[in-house]
Parts: sequence; structure tokens; C-alpha cells
Amino acid sequence: MNKWLVASILIAIVAVSSIGGVYFFALNPQGTPETRTIIDSTGTSVEVPADVQRVVALRSGIVEMMVVLGAEDKLVAIDDYTAGGTGFGAYIASCCPQLMDLTVPVSGRSINLEEIVALEPDVVFVGGYGRLSWVDPLREADLTVVVAHFEEIGNFTRDLNIIAEVVGKEDKADTVASYIQSVLDKVDSTVGDVSAGDQIKAYFCSHDAFHVYGGTTFEHAQIVTAKGINVGAELTTWLPEVSSEQLLVWNPDVIFTLTGTSIDDILNDGRIQDVSAIKTGKVYAMPEDGWDFGSLRAILAIEYMASKFYPDKFSGIDMNQEANDFYQTVYGIDYTGPAL
Repeated sequence: MNKWLVASILIAIVAVSSIGGVYFFALNPQGTPETRTIIDSTGTSVEVPADVQRVVALRSGIVEMMVVLGAEDKLVAIDDYTAGGTGFGAYIASCCPQLMDLTVPVSGRSINLEEIVALEPDVVFVGGYGRLSWVDPLREADLTVVVAHFEEIGNFTRDLNIIAEVVGKEDKADTVASYIQSVLDKVDSTVGDVSAGDQIKAYFCSHDAFHVYGGTTFEHAQIVTAKGINVGAELTTWLPEVSSEQLLVWNPDVIFTLTGTSIDDILNDGRIQDVSAIKTGKVYAMPEDGWDFGSLRAILAIEYMASKFYPDKFSGIDMNQEANDFYQTVYGIDYTGPAL
């Protein structure tokens, strides 16, 4: 037997360095990589094909990342939000309307396992803590599943790099990750010197004034990163309802809410007229779905929030230009959302 063939058989795994950590190549008898092992967002080692061509993405944020990386042509199935052009999938569907014609094997919190298997994907991407229940059934169906969350600010570039490693777009990920870090660095350099005693008190509510994002949420992390104080930080249950009396006690300086919420309804609620944010009119809705979590735009939202907390520190910064720079660098298009 040829000695090089013997060597290639004996050397089954070759470790190489990568931007997300370390992964491995499995070699065929010709010495050509057939698979490699990556570490996903849960710390799980997953063996994936070296040349991934067919991808099922079961969350809008992951579909968005595939587009950011220039790998949308590998998608064979997407989530229902992107397919419907609604909610968190509205933005990326508007950028790539052709995606809306792909197979949609997910509806809310349910997946069509048989439909996914029939697509014969190389990889299935799952994201979000609430969707982890899908992982085991997918793997039991002999599918290759990679989890990429995009739910932790400090790990956004890690999760982007995980997807990039799987689909072979590491160079693009490097560029985007560097820019994302520069946005976070800019926020820190602008408001990082705000002392604890001078930090702005903030309240982040859902689609009305009385359901709040507590201390275990992504929205809380955004507030803290923007050098604000989340008045609801002690709450740990999901979107608990608070009373008008409690909101008066907390007396936030600024209120943020989700896209589509009626700002007028909050400002005109007679029960909370003595809240500082109501008196000063500092109540803001997120400009678009996806600015509060699950999207790279959530990083831009931190700068946006900081600009509302400390407008004097941002007096020389044009947030509309910041948004345009962000969208051009990350998505390759102009920002067309509401004025910031």
C-alpha cells in the first residue's frame, strides 16, 4: 500500500486554529477534508461536512446572519417569521425577498421534522433558549444540528463566527466582528466614565407600560452596557406585570418599549403622569423589530440607547449617520428606518 495513503488513513484528525476556537478536520484516504468539528453556542462539539451546501435555519436571526455573511444561497428552508415577512423576520425578508419562497418547516414553537429530513440538509441551525427542545428530536433523526444563540451581548461575535465556520465565510465574519466590536468600544469610550451615581434610570417595557424586562433579559444587558440602571433589575420572571404605583416608586428617567407600541398610550396614561420619563417625554420605541435581541442590530441599539441616556455626550454624534454606517457595513444597504 502507498505509504502516503497509509499515513492519511492513520492520521484521521488534524487540528487547526480558527477564529472561534479550535476545530478539527477528518480526512478521507486522499487526504481531503470530509468533515470538521466545531463548538457551538452550547459548548457542544458538532461534526459538520467540510463543504456545507444545504442549510436549514430555524430562526430569523440566523437567516439574517446567513445573509450578512453572503451565504443566503445555501439556505433551503427558513423560519416562519422570515417567510411571512413579519416581526423579527420583516427586515431581512425585505432585504432578500427571494428567501420567502423557501420551504418553511417551522410554525411558532413547532417544527415539521419529516419536512426537514426530506430536505436532506448538511446542517440545521437552531437558535434561542426557547428552541433548544428541538435539538434532540433533530439529532435523533440523524440530522447535524448546530446551535447559534445571538442572545448574549458578549458572545455575538462568537456566535457569528460559529455560523461562518460552518458555511465557510470566516473572512466576512472577521470584517463584521471587528466592526461590531468597534461600535461597542465607541459606546464605552463615550459613556464609560459615567459614575454609578450619575447613571440614568431606565425602564424597558413590552407592548404596554406595565410589563417589564427584568434583570435576566437581553434588554437588561443592553441597558447596562449603555451605562444605564434598569429599575426592574430585581425581577427575574418573564415579563412580569407591575403596578402603576411601582412604576411611580421606580420613577425612571427614560422608558424604552418595543416596535409598534403606542407611545401616545404610554405618555397619556393618567396613572403614571408623575413618572419622570412621562413628564419629560423621554419614551422611545425600538426603531425596528430585532433591535432588542437576536440580531446584530441589537448592538447598534446599545449606542442608540446610550444617546438617549446621555444626549450631551452624543451632541457631536449624528445617530442617523451612525445607523447608516452600521447598515452599510453589516448589510450593504442604507438605513431607511425612522429618524434616531
